[in-house]
Amino acid sequence: MRLKRLTLTDFRNYERCVWEPKAPIAVLTGENGSGKTNLLEAISLLSPGRGLRNAPLNQFYRQNAPHSQTVQWGIAAQLENRGQEFSLSTGSQPRATTQLSHTKNARRVFLIDGEAKRNQSEIAAIARCVWLTPQMDRLFTETTSGRRRFFDRLVMGLYPDHASQMAAHERSVMSRNRLLTTPHPDALWLNSIEESISRHAVAATAARMSFIERMNGLSLFEKDFPCTNIIIHCEIAALLKNHPALYVEDWLREQLKTSRETDAEKASTSYGVHKSDFSLIDRATKRSAALSSSGQQKLMLLGVILHQALLVHETWGTMPFLLLDEPLVHLDKSKRGALLTTLTHLKSNVFLTGTEYENFEPIKSQAAFYTVKNGFIQSR
Repeated sequence: MRLKRLTLTDFRNYERCVWEPKAPIAVLTGENGSGKTNLLEAISLLSPGRGLRNAPLNQFYRQNAPHSQTVQWGIAAQLENRGQEFSLSTGSQPRATTQLSHTKNARRVFLIDGEAKRNQSEIAAIARCVWLTPQMDRLFTETTSGRRRFFDRLVMGLYPDHASQMAAHERSVMSRNRLLTTPHPDALWLNSIEESISRHAVAATAARMSFIERMNGLSLFEKDFPCTNIIIHCEIAALLKNHPALYVEDWLREQLKTSRETDAEKASTSYGVHKSDFSLIDRATKRSAALSSSGQQKLMLLGVILHQALLVHETWGTMPFLLLDEPLVHLDKSKRGALLTTLTHLKSNVFLTGTEYENFEPIKSQAAFYTVKNGFIQSR
């Protein structure tokens, strides 16, 4: 997969930008706030989901645009895959009354070769992205919800149905929480909702476990990046290791039924995939990421991301776009060199950002360099 041309219209700080990367590896340098991350985010939005910032749609509009209440944002790409070219675009939905386009009810649309697509699995089949951002450096010292989002996004890269399982589970949990707080909740309705939670929770957990098994079996970058094991902390996963799925579904339904009274008091659901957590363990030293230095954590995350890209290629036959925002932060000189060398050996479109051009000089003969400033991109 190659990105041949990217066109941004009223997206973030870009009024109108047409960019044609000249090499498989593109290095974007510039001051903070110049628009480097915005560009990576635009590429990430060519795949299903909310992009590398997980931002709501109303944040994509160019905020200082004239008549900002009626402006529409758009991202269009010309892609090449196995010798064939096609166009993929996404943006805000055109409306007869565009003043509604910034509301929470606004929708995002996708077009492939000009034809609207409602099924995002069609988009996932042709555009896949794997990314690393500076915010992920804090992944193992912050909230469990952030870790779940990170790992579930990786799982979705291999198993697209995981997104629908997670969404259905979340809707059912929210419905159960609302129903439990009403006077005399209907038992049959609760049974139905808890049946849905159990079914989707077991399916989602099975996908997580399959992904972890495949990731933990890889050690292709051991020379430069520590081999890590992903650990899932989850009662459902523990049961699935030794029992069939139907048994675990029955167990989960029973737990949900017996916890109704306490859950009603807390207005929450005590069992489900939303209670899981993940951790990374260095395979050689058994040291957890949470107890590692910033540099060690960054290396562990980079190893996970690179292995994820290879698994996507193994599963779908095409390398994903690699979007690495400030990837050299926290790395010493030798590890920076190791990362850059590794990237040149991957048959993938790689997009890197940084504030200092000099840090990327080891690949100056193999990459195209660009300067980003105030929403404009220039070849260096």
